[in-house]
Amino acid sequence: MEDDYWCDFVAGWVGGCAGLVVGHPLDTIKVRQQTLRKVSALKGITNTLKYEGVRGFYKGLGFPLLATGTLNALFFGVYANTLRLLSPGPERPSYAKVCVAGCAGGLAQLVVACPVDLVKIKMQMQMGEVEAAWGRRAGYSYHGPVACLRDLYRRGGVAGCYAGLGSMTVRDVPSFGAYMVLYEAMVNSISGSEEKANAPVLIFCGGMAGVLSWASILPLDVLKSRLQADNPSNPQYKGMWDCFIKSYKAEGPSVFVRGFAMMSLRAFPTNGAIFLGYVTFLNLMKRLTSRGEGVDGAATRNEQLIQKIV
Repeated sequence: MEDDYWCDFVAGWVGGCAGLVVGHPLDTIKVRQQTLRKVSALKGITNTLKYEGVRGFYKGLGFPLLATGTLNALFFGVYANTLRLLSPGPERPSYAKVCVAGCAGGLAQLVVACPVDLVKIKMQMQMGEVEAAWGRRAGYSYHGPVACLRDLYRRGGVAGCYAGLGSMTVRDVPSFGAYMVLYEAMVNSISGSEEKANAPVLIFCGGMAGVLSWASILPLDVLKSRLQADNPSNPQYKGMWDCFIKSYKAEGPSVFVRGFAMMSLRAFPTNGAIFLGYVTFLNLMKRLTSRGEGVDGAATRNEQLIQKIV
């Protein structure tokens, strides 16, 4: 392990936070589209701006900001070490092994991701006095993410803080595996290998891999959002299958592709912000510490990794 391994963690935290700040407003609209009836992307944006102002787009941001570094460390630590165990030699790992390692990383990050996502969605669905304009009441009100987490724990213990874990597992494990395979396949197809790819190629491949992998599990994301947005005191859904049946009967099959536009639009700006924040901050720390490999070598290595953080 390198002496300055902590630099990658801190830079990843900064880059991840930059991506959240850029992508969170679109994520808020996506969540509201998925959990409220007949809310278009345009209506979601105009209603949020009209009734809640710019701050409305950033509801639920605080908790994810605090957990971003841990999420990235868990995913990439497990992914890299799993891939190393599966393919210890110098040859390029097969896509099957990349997929398994990605799935393992996706499973590991759920320890932090589930309560973070749960609190984020609870906060995003709070609209205060203007809830009637959206056609639905959330049924809960929290002053902040800590208060939300405390209430969830008071109501259901540790299990209450992991509501929606089943749907999130079904969503995240295959999507992380698919993302890593798509990313590697596109980079290899365009540039031959990750080492030969320049920044625009890495940005394009990371962004497209994110959009395609999310598109493949969007229906699961809709179910996950609805389950986690449900009122814990008077739940509308008994589980994932019940949520599927009730959503289908009430709104038809189109409900399961809600939020696709917001999800797609979010991928590239989020990816660009992560790239800029991560690499810039890493280079700064390398200059300050002057340890391990040179600044140029570290930057090149991490530019090849950054597009995986989506």
